[in-house]
Amino acid sequence: MTQLEHVQQVEGRLLKAMLNDDLSELDKLLADDLLVTAPDGLLVGKAADMEAHRNGEIRIDSMKAPETDYRFLPDVTIVFVLMEITGRFQGQKFEGRYRYTRVWQNRNGNWQIVAAHISLGQ
Repeated sequence: MTQLEHVQQVEGRLLKAMLNDDLSELDKLLADDLLVTAPDGLLVGKAADMEAHRNGEIRIDSMKAPETDYRFLPDVTIVFVLMEITGRFQGQKFEGRYRYTRVWQNRNGNWQIVAAHISLGQ
């Protein structure tokens, strides 16, 4: 399997896990040392991200990616995605386009997100 195929596979698993609040799958895909820049500019780690799914603070109803681009380095893939999302955050409905940058690293045969950035997209 090529690096692109591996990353496309884990990206698909990630989207499914986010839609289903599958904490077991998220635990496998998110590195323990993950740092995410959230849309509000705060840095969030893996524990906080998982807790938001666990306690229902974030619920994603749909995600569609009209644009995806990849950059490849040895054992690292950077994924740029424009995502159309609907859901609820802290009980309030939201809908919008967000630009995600995810850095996937192959750690001993397991691809995990080690860094990410989320901002409002156009």
